[in-house]
Amino acid sequence: MRCVIVEDEKIQAFMLEKLLKEEGIEVLAVENDAEVAIKSIDALRPDVVFLDINLGAYDGFYVIEKLSYKPYVVFTTAYSEYAIKAFEENAVDYVLKPISRERLKKTLDRLKRLNQEAINKVNEIRDYNQDMRIEKVINQIRTEPSLSNRNKIPIESDNEISFVDFDDIVYIMSDNAMTYVITNKEKYTTNETLKEYEKKLPSDKFLRAHKSYIVSIDHIKKVLKNYLGSTSLMMDNDDIIPVGRVYKDNLKKILQ
Repeated sequence: MRCVIVEDEKIQAFMLEKLLKEEGIEVLAVENDAEVAIKSIDALRPDVVFLDINLGAYDGFYVIEKLSYKPYVVFTTAYSEYAIKAFEENAVDYVLKPISRERLKKTLDRLKRLNQEAINKVNEIRDYNQDMRIEKVINQIRTEPSLSNRNKIPIESDNEISFVDFDDIVYIMSDNAMTYVITNKEKYTTNETLKEYEKKLPSDKFLRAHKSYIVSIDHIKKVLKNYLGSTSLMMDNDDIIPVGRVYKDNLKKILQ
C-alpha cells in the first residue's frame, strides 16, 4: 500500500513515517503545506493519505475539497471535535495524536480490508443462479420462527451467510449504498440497509446514533462533546462515531 503524509509538525511526521514503514507501507512523500500536498497527492496518486487537520492557513478539509484524485483519507489530529465533519467527508478513520503502533495497526487493517473489497468488486462476476439460491436461503432464514430466540443475526456477505452474535457487534455503518457490520474480530459487507438492521436488532442493546450508524450500547467506551455542542461516541475499539442531532434524544435515554 502506498501513502502520502500531510503533517506540519516535524516530529509527528517523522514518527508516523517511521511506524508506517515498519508496517510495510510505502511512503511516497511527506508534505507540510496544504497547497503543495494537493499537487503531490494528485501527481503521486497514493492509495491513502494520512492528513493532519490543522495545517496553518488551511486545514485538511480544504485539501480534500481541492483534490482531483480521491484516495482513502485517514485524519490525524490532537482534537476530537472534528470527528463528525471528518466522517461526513467519508474518512476511513479519525486517529487522535499521539498515534500508537497498536492504533495504527487497526487503521491499516481497515484500509487493507477496504482495498481488498474494492479489488473483489472489480473482479467479481456473480452467477445469476447462485444469487437466486442465496436469496432463497436468506428468505428461509428470515422467516424461520426460532430465529428470534437466538442471539445471532444472519449477515449476507458476498457469496456466504454469516451468523454473528449480537454481543460481538460494535457498530453498523452505512456508506455509499453498502452496509458494514463491524465486530471486534472482523468486518462484514452487506447490501441490507441500516433500516433493515434497526428492525432486527434488539432495542435494549443497540442505539441509532446517526443516519449512517447503529451502535452497540455495551461497546460504548466514552461520550465525547465539544464546545460547539457536537457529540460523538468512542467505541471500545477506539473508533469514533458521530451522533446526529436528531438522534441525541436516543442517547439521552440510555444515559439517564
